[in-house]
Amino acid sequence: MKMFHLALSLGLCASMATTIARAGDEDPTKIVVEREAGKPITVYSLQDLENDFTYRDLTTVTPWTSGVARTYRGFSLTEILAKNGMANAKIIKGIAPNDFSARIDMDEIKRYNPIVASEVQCTKSEAKTGKCEEGSFRALESEDYGPFYIVWPFDKMPRAYDPQDHSKWIWFLAVLQQEQ
Repeated sequence: MKMFHLALSLGLCASMATTIARAGDEDPTKIVVEREAGKPITVYSLQDLENDFTYRDLTTVTPWTSGVARTYRGFSLTEILAKNGMANAKIIKGIAPNDFSARIDMDEIKRYNPIVASEVQCTKSEAKTGKCEEGSFRALESEDYGPFYIVWPFDKMPRAYDPQDHSKWIWFLAVLQQEQ
């Protein structure tokens, strides 16, 4: 029985080490762009995005803001993909560090021009807590689904859009990948 517990303990330790090592390889402050899985074209830090693209603001209700419109600031997903030779892709996959992934039709990306948000405008209630100055923008935090989050103009989405399917709103975005 002691050997069983020892083997079980060693197995759990090895499993945890693999998980910790894998998590350590992923940098949540960067977005990897790939044409093929595991073959990066480029890696963007926030500074790189600021240098290569212009900020865009998008004010919208989201499925998680209880009917309250928020203003997000970020970069055009369409422009990021175009700059990396993926403007004619059919499907883009957005991947989060927890291996969540969602397929996004490029026609929808071109039609609705979502942003890869990195900031959100400070609300009055946030300002009262001292978190930020009302009206200014602050970096997205984990409770805001950041540091990077694909935000869509929800109020411009067609009524036929399935209100239960929010998979396109990719939180903690880590990888943009052209689907083969």
